[in-house]
Formats: sequence, C-alpha cells, structure tokens
Amino acid sequence: MKRKPEILMLAVILIFALTMAACGKKGNEAAKGTTPIADLIAAGKSPVAMGSMFRGISPVAPTFTVSVTNISDCPIKSIAGTVVYFDKDGKYLPESKADTGYAELTAIKPGERIELSMMTKDENAASGQWIVKQVIYMKMNPVDKLYGELPYKWTNPKYEAELEAASKK
Repeated sequence: MKRKPEILMLAVILIFALTMAACGKKGNEAAKGTTPIADLIAAGKSPVAMGSMFRGISPVAPTFTVSVTNISDCPIKSIAGTVVYFDKDGKYLPESKADTGYAELTAIKPGERIELSMMTKDENAASGQWIVKQVIYMKMNPVDKLYGELPYKWTNPKYEAELEAASKK
C-alpha cells in the first residue's frame, strides 16, 4: 500500500499549522503595544515616545541617556530633533542647545525600545529634553507588496511650539 502522498500532505499541513501558531498574529494586526501609524499621524502624534534624559558619568563630557520607543506599527529608520539642556535648577541653557538625530542601518522595530547616549560640552547641564522634529518610517509600497517598503516622513506639527516652551524654562 502506497501512502507517501498522504504522509506528505499531513506533513505539509502540520508544518503550516505550526508556522501559523508560531506567528501568533494575523498579517494585518499591529504589533502588541503599538498604534497604527495612520492613527498617530491623524492625531498629530509622534511615532516614537521619548523617555526622560538622565545624566550619566563620563570622564570626557557630560553624557545623557534617553530611551526611545517605537509606538507605531511601522519600522523607524531615523529620528531628527533638537536637544535642550537645563541646569540643576531646571533653567534652560541656551548655549548647549543642539540639533541631533538617530539613523541606523537596522530600523527600530514596532514596539521596540532602544537607549541612546548624547554628549554636551556644558558642564552645568543636569537634565535635558529631546524634541522630535522629524521621523522617517518604513511602510509597504501602496502599489504592490512585491516592491517592498518605502520611506515616509512624519514632521512634528508642534515642533516650534515645543522648542519655544522648553527654552522658556
């Protein structure tokens, strides 16, 4: 009795079932803890959430660390913005303001959190705030998925107001 086609079919079904179970989500479902990019844009919200900046110890210059979380359902390729620093009393230090950014070959995945370090020359800097200006994210080509992802840019509509508010501290 030949049963090879039946065994092969059962093996294919088993592998398919295991693969679908391992994925744990449907293809159009957002990663856990993320918001669809279209919803964030419509609300004027950034695709990334910035944590508080805290000063670390460095023998070279004051170094600050900030956590960045991709809260969107799209990979993030780069972030551009301005870092403003404050003294121990929370007063703005205008001479230490700096444009800065993040760009990496590997994107920040949806829901992923990374930590970045930044230096300033101002020894009086005790805290800081990174104000996001632009974010480049990757989204599937609307023409056809076969063409892969395309970069899209989100620009913070509140950037100037947030920068001004920080400089008045």
